[in-house]
Amino acid sequence: MEDRKSYAHKALIILFLIVLILPTLVQISGVEKELFNAENRTKATFPTFKRDNPIKFLKDFKSYYKDNFGLRNLLSDGYLKFKYTRLNESPIPSKVIVGKNDFLFLGKSFSNVVNESLGFRLFSATELKQIQQKITARKQWLDNNNITFYIAVAPSKHSVYRENLPFSFPEKEIRKEQLLNYIKTEIDFDIIDLGKQFAVEKTKYQIYRNYDSHWNDIGAFYACQTLLTEINKEFPLKNLSLSDYKIEIIKEKGDLSSMINLLETENNLILKPLFKDITKSIDIPKFYQNQNISEHRYINPDKKYKVLLFRDSFASAMIPFIKQSFGETTLIWSHSFDKDLILKEQPDIVIMEYTERLLEHINQ
Repeated sequence: MEDRKSYAHKALIILFLIVLILPTLVQISGVEKELFNAENRTKATFPTFKRDNPIKFLKDFKSYYKDNFGLRNLLSDGYLKFKYTRLNESPIPSKVIVGKNDFLFLGKSFSNVVNESLGFRLFSATELKQIQQKITARKQWLDNNNITFYIAVAPSKHSVYRENLPFSFPEKEIRKEQLLNYIKTEIDFDIIDLGKQFAVEKTKYQIYRNYDSHWNDIGAFYACQTLLTEINKEFPLKNLSLSDYKIEIIKEKGDLSSMINLLETENNLILKPLFKDITKSIDIPKFYQNQNISEHRYINPDKKYKVLLFRDSFASAMIPFIKQSFGETTLIWSHSFDKDLILKEQPDIVIMEYTERLLEHINQ
């Protein structure tokens, strides 16, 4: 009996030592680094020791160890997967919400998008007035320079697929509707809702991705079609037809699944043109050099008019479609209304595109 207790004590001690030593062995071996590296950020590196500042070395080493201790990735990955696959809960609900029908949504840490999409976060009277004044001033300046001005709003996934959110809510006016109605009433200016067709089209196709916060190619296509329909009231443009494209399915990860470290892929609908694409990407002009902006530029020899589009991430999927309709298309990833840049570009049309959760950027 005593021998059994002795063996049990020894086994417990050995197990305890293994638990203490194993993380260090794993860290030294680098095995975990090879197998698990799903985080979308740069981890802290081993610091350099300097005699004149040992405190900094200790602080940096603490950061390094927190990022790199053995079994860290395995344990955190296991926790994230358990919460999502077994409990059907988001492991980081402030960033990602688990919805119905295998949908993921952005959490409230992103511009409080949840409350905004449900009508619990509206613009104040002061904010509305400031936005109205900003739009009026920009339109007047562009009119004086013979440039036509449009503002377009990409609806959030929460607004389009409310039925897949994990909670019920009362029907209320949302911030996007509040702003569009106010601007139309006050200055008779139509902000274009790029989701105007979505209520109908989503019954035919899925238009936003399951594991991503953005629309897919079909959603981007209908958004672009809505935009061109409005522009066509003043400029003769040939609009797009879905019959000119072939729908294909590819497996892809989404930004939302990546946020919670999930490796699952989804079926993403993409559009492949059935026609020869004669548009060409052209070089960035010299006046863009040394500027911290993302820019795309295309020419289409069969079309007229030059468009300058200030945009965010939602316009990325619109690029293959919008470039088909203009002689020259320039897309700037920025919401800054840059007058100097506009004067250098000399476009016929300026479009400011905003995703719904960033509408306050109009007032920048």
